[in-house]
Amino acid sequence: MPKNFGKETDEGNLVRVGWAAHRGVPVSMAADAEQKIRQLLPHEDFIMTDTRPDIILFMSGGSERRAIEMADPGKPVLLLSIRGNNAYAAATEVMAWMVNNKRIAILSDASDAAESYLINRWCRVAGAWERLYGSKAGLIGTVSEWLVASGVSAQTLHSKFGISLTEIPWSVLPDYTSSQPDRALMERFGDRSPEGLDEAAKVLTLIRKVIDENRLDAIGVECFSLVQERKVTACLALAQLNTEGVVAACEGDLASMAGMMAGKALSGRVPWMANTTRLTGKTVILSHCTASFDLVTGVQLPTHYETGYSLAVDGRITADEVTLFRFSEKLDRVFVTGGKIVSRPRMADACRTQVEIEVGAESLQLLRDKPLGNHLLLLPGNHSELLQLACRYKGIDVIG
Repeated sequence: MPKNFGKETDEGNLVRVGWAAHRGVPVSMAADAEQKIRQLLPHEDFIMTDTRPDIILFMSGGSERRAIEMADPGKPVLLLSIRGNNAYAAATEVMAWMVNNKRIAILSDASDAAESYLINRWCRVAGAWERLYGSKAGLIGTVSEWLVASGVSAQTLHSKFGISLTEIPWSVLPDYTSSQPDRALMERFGDRSPEGLDEAAKVLTLIRKVIDENRLDAIGVECFSLVQERKVTACLALAQLNTEGVVAACEGDLASMAGMMAGKALSGRVPWMANTTRLTGKTVILSHCTASFDLVTGVQLPTHYETGYSLAVDGRITADEVTLFRFSEKLDRVFVTGGKIVSRPRMADACRTQVEIEVGAESLQLLRDKPLGNHLLLLPGNHSELLQLACRYKGIDVIG
């Protein structure tokens, strides 16, 4: 079965905490350090260790060498200090060493980190990346030919996010018409059974089979060849999968798929992948035909916008405050901004589900002048600080 990499904690993913002090401190200092950590984190969420720590707590000056010996070269670390006892001075020296040696670390007073929720965010970030590592994704078809800035290589996916990619040509898959309609999708609309729903549900059955047989945690689907050749879309299939928490990206967009996987790992919810349809003086308008059903109300099932075939999702997004983000094709940069939904347009010349979002002037300028790609990802709620910290953890440059 696919991994639930959106779950925030699990027994195998405790936060690893080390402590450092000068030589010759009393044996009781270990208990003092653990007691301090218990004031900052629930005891069931961490273990004390001197190997591969996620957090190092500085208990005194003269602890610099000990902290450096303890830190894992390949693992980011949060450097915390108690107040007094020259602990912050020692942590500052180690932070300078980290910067000089191109290691990823963040420095903070322990009490300040607790009050600002930095510790909580750090633990969520460390756990999310740990769970995401080793995930398996699949690509049915290829990256759509018009996505010239979204073709993340398999090597980049693995080296940056720890995700392995399996490519699955449409030609090796059975005809979707030989499948039974997916029951969950058919039953979603109750007594309504618009023309084409059973065909869309058969496509979902086929995609589920691909996911199960390859033990995938996420899927990207190049849909247009299916639409053009068979006049059926994967819109409802992808919407249903995303609603169930299985990441499913449209148009074979691997940059968006990677972002959706990271967004789910951090927030527990699959983001909506949408087109950048229009920019105004203060807003960005997004639209797409694959909005997940838990994101919208009043769902209608019109035809797919670009082709006029099959069925698409047209709904009213229920969120008010949202977070928008997008990774570059090399997964080395990310655009992140918060926003507020100000309208839900009904434009005839755009994909079916539509939303207008007010964002800051600097973010709009970046979307005009230095976009990372057409598709943006939307998460309901304010997740900007969490996403920014997650990217800092990975050494990804944050813009926005």
